[in-house]
Amino acid sequence: MTTSGRPARPEAAADIPSTEEALSRLDMPLGEAMRTQRAIRKLHLDPVSHDVLLPLLELSLKAPTSSNTQDWSYLVVEDPEQKERLAKLYRPLFRAYDPIVSRMARGDAKAQRQMAPGRWQAKHFAELPLFVIPCYRRGLKHRPVGRPQIAVSSFYGSVFPAVQNLLLECRAVGLGASIQTLPIWHISTARRILGLPRKVNPVCIIPIGWPRGRYGPTTRRPIGEVVHLDRYGNQPFLVRSSGEEA
Repeated sequence: MTTSGRPARPEAAADIPSTEEALSRLDMPLGEAMRTQRAIRKLHLDPVSHDVLLPLLELSLKAPTSSNTQDWSYLVVEDPEQKERLAKLYRPLFRAYDPIVSRMARGDAKAQRQMAPGRWQAKHFAELPLFVIPCYRRGLKHRPVGRPQIAVSSFYGSVFPAVQNLLLECRAVGLGASIQTLPIWHISTARRILGLPRKVNPVCIIPIGWPRGRYGPTTRRPIGEVVHLDRYGNQPFLVRSSGEEA
């Protein structure tokens, strides 16, 4: 708390790389970026230069799209009033969501620790430097909901490869980033705030800024638990707890 009794604002970043230095980090080996990428939700409030952001957005669009339609768009939100409008949409949704996750994490110390950055982000949502909102234009072949399923799969399959590219690029240059979907839960309100045409759908919100946390190795389930061969349930790569293969 400050002496005025108001909550303290997150401090500014002590060391922000130059544009040239940041972009030079895109030479990071892909494997290293993938092994150390994680959701970074706690961000410094310093602005992110367009000279850094725009090359990342451009490079992310090297991702493929269904039938090479390239019907994507990025909406970058930096205006404080726009960020506050999105925060007002987000806060009640997070207040409803947080107790559910808290109950699920009861008795799990690691899960409870992982909830703290999300709470921090919700509290400071309007203060974060910028949001990147990936959008895609729906049509007969690509739609976010409904049938046939191939149209839905093609819709999201045409935008999330670019999203993952962007997350990996942020990791490489040292920016913090994470995917949020709660702020667009009320799609009509989000569309009205953002001025989106009816056929243009936001798929997520990516807050981006210089991180207050650190990237590093992540823990994931063993590959043998995830891979099924030919039919679901056939897991020949699963290793028993005794060390013998299943």
